[in-house]
Amino acid sequence: MSDSTISRREFLKVAGVAGASIGVAGGLGGLLAACGGTEETTTTAAAATTTTAAAETTTTAAAGGDTTTTAAASVETGREVKLGWVTMTTGIFAGLSEPDGFLMDKAVKAIGDGIVCADGKKHPVKFITKDSQSDSNRAAEVAGQLITSDKPDAIFAGMTPVVNIPVGSQCEANGVPCVTYGCPMEPWFFGMPNPDPKVGFKWAYNVFWGIGTDLNPVYIGLLGKVPTNKKVALLYANDPDGIATADEKAGFPAALAPAGYTWVNPGLVTGGTEDFSSVINKFKSEGCECLSALLNPPDFANFWKQAKQAGWVPKVTAIGRAILTRPDMDAVGDIGNGLSNEVWWENTHPFKSPLMGYTCQGIVDDWNKEKGTPFSPALGLTGGAGFDVITDVVKRTKNVDDPAAWVDAIKTTNLETLVGPVKFGEANALPNCAITPLVAGQWIGKTGDWVRKVVDNSHYPSIPATGEIVDLTTIK
Repeated sequence: MSDSTISRREFLKVAGVAGASIGVAGGLGGLLAACGGTEETTTTAAAATTTTAAAETTTTAAAGGDTTTTAAASVETGREVKLGWVTMTTGIFAGLSEPDGFLMDKAVKAIGDGIVCADGKKHPVKFITKDSQSDSNRAAEVAGQLITSDKPDAIFAGMTPVVNIPVGSQCEANGVPCVTYGCPMEPWFFGMPNPDPKVGFKWAYNVFWGIGTDLNPVYIGLLGKVPTNKKVALLYANDPDGIATADEKAGFPAALAPAGYTWVNPGLVTGGTEDFSSVINKFKSEGCECLSALLNPPDFANFWKQAKQAGWVPKVTAIGRAILTRPDMDAVGDIGNGLSNEVWWENTHPFKSPLMGYTCQGIVDDWNKEKGTPFSPALGLTGGAGFDVITDVVKRTKNVDDPAAWVDAIKTTNLETLVGPVKFGEANALPNCAITPLVAGQWIGKTGDWVRKVVDNSHYPSIPATGEIVDLTTIK
């Protein structure tokens, strides 16, 4: 264990990992890259398009190889629009990209032979995908390759600060319109070059929730759902996530104090720690009835097993990183029944994709039919903040040859998506940022059969609660 604090500015630069990079180490497997596992994939929604003047028909060779002919008498065919996409097909964050191939297939099918833009022309769409390998240097490199070699009209990218900041920085430096998703707004904004809240950026935009605006209030709301003595055990990893979250001036304690909570922090946890008996005994002796933890999944599973064996079970938890996905919960095992965390997206959310036409439950139903594996919250986030937003931008761009017109379309985005409403320029957001909904949930069930109930929607009432929180100490 070790103690550490950081400044607010340092916190803002790194804290996003605590929100956006969670649930990977013990979570879903990596996405199988298209085209035999190559790092770059080019997917064309309208790979070959010809228009015959006499019949005024459009013949399209779709990505799957099928050819269709549709009437296009009133719509002129425009030039191909190229969209670069930087994601995390491989590397330590690949679990968050597991739905990527599935979503690309659905988007290509929905786009068909093109998108009718604000210029009145139907433009075929080509996606050029680059793998960041979950590495910030590689993310910057492939973004540069896209810009110099592929010359996309716009780039979208996600997720985590590892991808969003270097990609956004490259686009800002080279004058390329860009939308990233899946990195909390504070670390994204202040991690970009020359951040100035009074000015913002010209080319780069980001979509996700905020730490101070959303995550801290959601955790406070979650802890308040169960009557306790308001004493919180803090257990955070000794890494940028944990250091930032533990900071008393800018992390979670900064939200706990005004809400009347006190806390016990035994120090930061080194990854791979096997014996948690000393911290568990401290939490027991101090009478802590709440737990806020941010650990890698294996470390948390080890800690939780020892806590249960020692007879220390808090009434309510707010757990980051360790239990984001259903596979993460499987790693904890049946004793994880009743653990709680923040919820980016669930199948019960009341949203719909304007591009693919799916409701949240509908896209999960299709995922289950095609994949048969537990779905990830990235399914809704990438589908909504990624594909829904970027294709809506294409549709509203008045002149696809003018980069400034693309930026105008991005910054005026006001769209209901699969992940919820996305709108830039709201009063509670930093410049160039759009905030997505966040609520709190509780995992109920057993290994291989987990359901996450939304148990506190006070921060975002339009997302319905789907269950009542259960005091952990009452669960046998």
